[in-house]
Amino acid sequence: AEVEIKQALSEEKDDVEKERLRHRTGGYFRYENRENPIDVAVNCPAYMKPKDRMTAGPHCEELNYFERENSKLQRDEVTEARRGVNYNREEHRWRCITNQDQGLVDRVVRMQNDPMMGRKNVSGQPFNIVNHGYDRTPAGAQLEHHDNMIRYRSNVRKASLAMRNHLGFNPIIGEQTHGMSLPPPPRPPPLALA
Repeated sequence: AEVEIKQALSEEKDDVEKERLRHRTGGYFRYENRENPIDVAVNCPAYMKPKDRMTAGPHCEELNYFERENSKLQRDEVTEARRGVNYNREEHRWRCITNQDQGLVDRVVRMQNDPMMGRKNVSGQPFNIVNHGYDRTPAGAQLEHHDNMIRYRSNVRKASLAMRNHLGFNPIIGEQTHGMSLPPPPRPPPLALA
């Protein structure tokens, strides 16, 4: 209770002093009644609203700087992720184009190396129609023997028909005026047997 009394007396003393200062005369002092002497006037450049006071200062600036840096890092990560997706998509596209081109080259090589795939730049028959000669290959020798056999069989047929139709026989004289003979059958060349 004594503390409260002393406090009340000290407040009374402060009030008395303030009252004296308020009514002081002499023109060299103007008293301004201020509740809080460290307050700043509202229209003063140093004035800050209570909310702004809580969002200003070095700690707040460090927090703002940290948030800005985080947003930069996040933006860079999004950009890099998008760039990586685009890069992988483009790489995949070029790999597909390269594989397709290589597949065509491999197909041509495979077709050129496969003996059953094509005729390898040879004519349809092993016979030259310009100089009427047979190719010097087993297929050419077989074709030559085949053609010789066709000629031989035609001679055999001709002789057989002539014998049946009395070709070369003169019935008045009773003699054979044209001789009938068969050539020997052709032998296949050794190249045709290879």
